[in-house]
Amino acid sequence: MRWLSGSHRAGFIGLALLKVFASRFSRAEKLTMAGLLVLIVLALGGLAIWREQVGVERPLPGGVFVEGVIGKPQIINPLYARANTVEDDLVKLIFAGLVKTNPSREFIPDLAESWEVQNKGKTYVFKLRENLKWQDGEKLDADDVVFTIQVMQNEAYTGPYRTDWLSVTATAVDDRTVKIDLPDPSTFFLAKTTIGIIPSHLFALLPVAGIGEPTNNTAPIGAGPYQFSQTSGQEAISLEPNQYYYAGTPLIDKIVFVSFDSEKELLTALANGNITAGGFSGAIPTEDLLLPSSHQYIYPLPQYRAVFFNQFGENKAIIADVDVRQALAYATNKEKIIKEVAGGNAEIVNSPILSGFWGNLPDVKTYNYDLGAAANVLTKAGWKDTDNDKVLEKNKQRLAFTVTFKDDKTNALMADILKEGWQAIGAEVNLNPVNSNDLINTIIRPRNYEVLIFGQNLGADSDPYAYWHSSQTADPGLALSLMYDKDIDNPLEMARLSSDLGRAISYYHSFQNAFAKTVPAILLYRPNYTYLVDAKVKGTTESINISSTPDRF
Repeated sequence: MRWLSGSHRAGFIGLALLKVFASRFSRAEKLTMAGLLVLIVLALGGLAIWREQVGVERPLPGGVFVEGVIGKPQIINPLYARANTVEDDLVKLIFAGLVKTNPSREFIPDLAESWEVQNKGKTYVFKLRENLKWQDGEKLDADDVVFTIQVMQNEAYTGPYRTDWLSVTATAVDDRTVKIDLPDPSTFFLAKTTIGIIPSHLFALLPVAGIGEPTNNTAPIGAGPYQFSQTSGQEAISLEPNQYYYAGTPLIDKIVFVSFDSEKELLTALANGNITAGGFSGAIPTEDLLLPSSHQYIYPLPQYRAVFFNQFGENKAIIADVDVRQALAYATNKEKIIKEVAGGNAEIVNSPILSGFWGNLPDVKTYNYDLGAAANVLTKAGWKDTDNDKVLEKNKQRLAFTVTFKDDKTNALMADILKEGWQAIGAEVNLNPVNSNDLINTIIRPRNYEVLIFGQNLGADSDPYAYWHSSQTADPGLALSLMYDKDIDNPLEMARLSSDLGRAISYYHSFQNAFAKTVPAILLYRPNYTYLVDAKVKGTTESINISSTPDRF
């Protein structure tokens, strides 16, 4: 994944870049890039020939890696970057956190060389590496870490991480020591410290509301392995090695991100040899992603699409009925959704703790698609079609509700499949597509929905508390299934406070069993991330767990 092998490297990269640049840049830019490419190709060719003469297969410094991505970055800042986007990719390479995860999802040092857990799990003390520097050569110290945390705690901060940091106190003990006090022990706290640290010397004089403005993030400065180099129009962004990176200079001389509007365009560019690699997590059928010129790597993402129920809304007589939710679960054709919506490039999800994460209960109760079982549940609960209109009633209440979702092709198709199954068991299903802005601001934040189709990205933090505990149901909390159930809340609370891993896992098993019994949401599928890399590239691997798409690097 990191470099090309042999004499193929120089020729392939030169040809790929020339194809991309010829179609996307102005004449002046083409001339400049052509000169650079001549130097790159000559340098790479010499290295490749030397390596082949010696006859030893090993990675060599140099080379250019051309990555195709969907969309263009808006804010290259770790405090604001949206998950699994080109912004997220860039942030992963440009910035560094206190800790990071390895391919086995274990936490390892990043900017912090070590850490201690004190005060029965309520205090974390991080020791920064010596002589850390930002990419502009300025000193990086504990004040930068505290500044980053305080930005996320500020009321004017509009990024997605405020709830993670609201209740903690961060203190710079000295230049290299940061102490973070928590109100209670948290098994998953380290996952939050993977977020990139931002430089106080560049942002401290700005109002917090301005830190996330695109105009203040056009040339980002971080402490990660690569630094921002240049943009070419609006189509490509180049990164080069960070000379101050604590782990030494990365092997690749340049990483170029080329933007495409759709996965279809990206696939065409790969098939034509215009780019080195590209990732897919949309609806392109799996069989269409088999290119003879590329290696394919498939990674299940730590996220899911789901149907969330608001048991506190105006229609709570319907939504709060556990028999209704169980019947709807039986009448949900997950296999059809994966085939038609995700192009077969996904896995069925039955538990809120995904497989591959500790605490997952493999044999949790499942609701396989079964219209007969769904009908039986409703019949036993007293739901009947008393007026032959194909809609069930109970206590003069019709089995009717509204499903809200983002107005796009993918979600509309998913909603249609759900409606088909639910109508078949006697439900009246009204569909309510809304635009992206309204979905967030007028639907999700005020929790103004009966049934919601939405996705949640867990990242490295698999703590289910934030997504399912009743205390997290109000904005800015992340829990989208509105309910109160002590059999769900209690084990989530106890697992968080437990310092014993075995006991915490036992609590999470109890949580998953309660979840399966009461169905606060219908979990649909977990998308796969398919990464295609030109066959000439060496160093790729499939034996890793990725917490987000940037973990491919």
